[in-house]
Amino acid sequence: MWKCTNCSHLELTTEKPGKCPVCGADAEKLELHEVAGIKGEKTLQNLKMGFVAESQASIRNKAFAMKADQDDFPQMAALFRAIAEAEAVHAFNHLRFLGGISDTQDNLQSAFERENLAADSYPQLIKDANDENNEAAASIFGFVRDVEKEHAKLYKGAMDHMVAEEETEYYICSICGHIEDGYAPDECPVCGAPKEQFKKSI
Repeated sequence: MWKCTNCSHLELTTEKPGKCPVCGADAEKLELHEVAGIKGEKTLQNLKMGFVAESQASIRNKAFAMKADQDDFPQMAALFRAIAEAEAVHAFNHLRFLGGISDTQDNLQSAFERENLAADSYPQLIKDANDENNEAAASIFGFVRDVEKEHAKLYKGAMDHMVAEEETEYYICSICGHIEDGYAPDECPVCGAPKEQFKKSI
């Protein structure tokens, strides 16, 4: 298995790739990565597949919880949230076995790189949606593109906060996912949602 030192992608192949398939970094950025206690390529592939499946299940159940809240079923919302948290624990354990978690400074750098990569992929998604007359999807992709760029800036700011040993609070727009560092604005700069749509991150 190979680990990209630029974006922390784990490539489960025996042969060293010519470049990172996620960020495009040259082969010299890829280092041989041994997973302690794991033998065999099938188990590694299954851990990676399990990580993806458990991550998706966690997000899906969070979405179901939001809908249950809207439909005025608070007990069902609580159940969906509890299961979402359980699935997140499973995903964490899979990722930990794969060696995808480093120290906080490396994790911040990896997250910063991945947000930049994500933002760069959305112009094509927007174009494809517009080409197929899916304006609503194109609009959602546009929100995500703009927010991903802001996420990268937040990670950069977090690195600065870490060095300065400063604390801050984060407020998340429940409509488009935009995050503000330190306060909730009167209006979301990405989607225009009012201040009451911002929730303080726990």
